[in-house]
Amino acid sequence: MDKGKTDRRVMYTKMFLRESLLELMKKKPISKITPTELCRHANINRNTFYSHYDSPEALLASIEEELYESIKHSLEQTLKTGNIPKFLTEICHAIYINGDLCKTILSDHGDKAFLKRILDLAHDKSIAAWKSYGIKEDDDRLELLYAFSTAGSIAVIEKWMHEGMNLSPDEIASFIGKMLQSSARNLKAK
Repeated sequence: MDKGKTDRRVMYTKMFLRESLLELMKKKPISKITPTELCRHANINRNTFYSHYDSPEALLASIEEELYESIKHSLEQTLKTGNIPKFLTEICHAIYINGDLCKTILSDHGDKAFLKRILDLAHDKSIAAWKSYGIKEDDDRLELLYAFSTAGSIAVIEKWMHEGMNLSPDEIASFIGKMLQSSARNLKAK
């Protein structure tokens, strides 16, 4: 059998499984989706499913990892420069471009920790930026500021997504940036 045909079949199978999982996740949590239900929805037999994935959760992890690596790759240059506002803008653009996928992954039926994982790419750069800005807090307090900043950013991004992304990615990133700057200014003013 031609390897190209086999690879194409595997790609199509994985695509159908992926689409089916995301469709099912719009209705119920990943923990409630069975391999049988997923296979029935994708019109694929269970042996084929198990030749690629151990569980629906493993398929979701694969989808998340692919998206994470794609976003991480696009952010690598920005991360090197430490430009946090540009980093936020690029994250918001990536979420906007992958809107349906992100809405599903970040929904109540998906993986709420996924967005934090993306934002944590800028952890060290954020701490360094705050120190260079003149915030004289100890490392424990800077970690608290980071936790506050990421939790707030996640909440704003989730609200933006669930309300239809009516603001542009630039506008939502600018809003988040202003809130983060305000928090940093308040600590610097101490």
